[in-house]
Amino acid sequence: MRGKNVLIIILTVIVFLSAAVLGVSTVYRVSEVTVNAPVVSEEAKSEAESLQKRLEEAYARSSTFFVDQTLADEIVADFPYFRITSFTRAYPNRIVVEVTEDAEVYAASFGEGGYYILGADGTVLGIRDDYANRTDGEPNILLFGTPSLNVVGDKGKPLSSDAVLTHLFAFCNKANEIFLAGKIGQTGEAPRGIRGNVVSVEVLRPVEAESETMFRLSMAEGVSIYVRNPSLHTLEKAEKAVDAYSSLSDRQKLTGALLVLDGETGITTAYYENFQF
Repeated sequence: MRGKNVLIIILTVIVFLSAAVLGVSTVYRVSEVTVNAPVVSEEAKSEAESLQKRLEEAYARSSTFFVDQTLADEIVADFPYFRITSFTRAYPNRIVVEVTEDAEVYAASFGEGGYYILGADGTVLGIRDDYANRTDGEPNILLFGTPSLNVVGDKGKPLSSDAVLTHLFAFCNKANEIFLAGKIGQTGEAPRGIRGNVVSVEVLRPVEAESETMFRLSMAEGVSIYVRNPSLHTLEKAEKAVDAYSSLSDRQKLTGALLVLDGETGITTAYYENFQF
């Protein structure tokens, strides 16, 4: 009789634990995914809704205890404008994913009327037949070359196939940092950054020698900045270029050229009202 009672107690405990585990597993199942996306453009709002739907389908009924960001990363890879900044579990049954929208900055043409739309680091965010920024409608900074840049890219991946692009993005992003920090080209209280000051960047390669390569920045007011051999002392030349540009008078910014060169004593800058390349 005693053995029978022990068996009943054991079975009762097993049933109780099974019910408890079943109850807990049922409660702690993902039934909702919240995507926090502080977006600006209308396209991004629609993309955020599609992203949330994809995440909800992917994580539905998964255990809240064991879900991680791996699956979310794979899904977000299909949305090049977004980056995950936070992935958290909100017990008992919710996941909260915070994403940020990468801004369009540059555009590089390819083929007949097609443009790669690029983020600050050169990642291909989109492919369109125009290069207007999808947030404000103003043109993105156009990148091109003489001879033409060799550009190949896929959405969500860095633009590749032309070695000069590494130096170009490093140069431009340093210039953007200085524009924003120094509020150069500021309108009202908001610094404009590189998009508010630079219209286009042309890569000039008249000969095969890398030292003869030049960046030609067409500025919003009209003056051009020529940077010789930008692969050497790239960031320092960006600093010198922006500093020299900021010191030009309003009249000088309307025309002429500002040259940034390697001199005997370091990097030098010079402005010419009448300049032909």
